[in-house]
Amino acid sequence: MNKDTAIRYVVDAKGKPEGVFIEEEMWRHVCQHVLSVVEKLYPSEDTIVEPMADLQLLEKYWDLRYELPTDVACETCGASTADWKADEPRKFMLRAANMGGLLAFQCVGCKSRITKRHFKDKVTVTCAPQASCACG
Repeated sequence: MNKDTAIRYVVDAKGKPEGVFIEEEMWRHVCQHVLSVVEKLYPSEDTIVEPMADLQLLEKYWDLRYELPTDVACETCGASTADWKADEPRKFMLRAANMGGLLAFQCVGCKSRITKRHFKDKVTVTCAPQASCACG
């Protein structure tokens, strides 16, 4: 391996940079650093940004006769908590919240979606397992 062949720049027909090829031996030396930078720049789909502002709005205008419940349970894998926000590490991540009383969570363990709908006199809960990948 020499420095002239270890890294090859790829350009389009107009000479515009398109990418870089790195020889495998070079990649073994730089992969940890490169992948850590890529993860910072492009967080994976598994990184969940919780809509906490939506939850705070729901909490601010909550006017039902009961307190907004904080318990969450997953029927798929059996994970449960009395207070999803207090868990460290989290067992459930908030995926959606709205003024209509809907809270949707994702189970960190099995990725199922738990949906809680809060009505005047009841709370309904559904649990849907993560859809399987069509490619197998």
